[in-house]
Amino acid sequence: MGKTLQKGRHVLLRFPRLSDCDEFQSLRRESGKFLEPWEPAPPEGIDPYSCAAFTRFCASADGERVKRFLACRTKDGAIVGSITLSEIVYGCFQSAYIGYWVGERYARRGYISDGVTLAIRYAFDILDLHRVEANIQPDNIASLALAKKCGFRKEGFSPGYLKIAGRWRDHERWTILRDRSPGVTR
Repeated sequence: MGKTLQKGRHVLLRFPRLSDCDEFQSLRRESGKFLEPWEPAPPEGIDPYSCAAFTRFCASADGERVKRFLACRTKDGAIVGSITLSEIVYGCFQSAYIGYWVGERYARRGYISDGVTLAIRYAFDILDLHRVEANIQPDNIASLALAKKCGFRKEGFSPGYLKIAGRWRDHERWTILRDRSPGVTR
């Protein structure tokens, strides 16, 4: 199954392995329409469901500036989604962005909120960060609710922040700070 990095009530977080390719790509493929309104399109000529794409995903999973986790159900290890901490910066900033997705069949069951809570704990307790930021489209009601549930606070608004479905989309900036985060052990 791979080394568990964090374990919660519903899910555990671990780095992806090449042997996860079929399960991961199958979940992504079946959830494509569900996720499409919220995610940027892949670069021209890139097949996001290819083994090469998943190999790149795995190779970049445990880098200095990015951590890519699989959220796996605790009861059977099934991959339910993925959470990424990116643009990790140390020094006087000690910050990262968080992005997440859940497979359609696992949505609204608490899996990804459990996973995001674990990723925040990892960011603060393991990476020693001070701040984690999530950028969410204002009409993504489920993601906004998840951010609130996990302790994020709305910090601002970014017009034309990210290009999704061919249009520059507005996003709300939500943040959580280490000293204001429930469940942080330090």
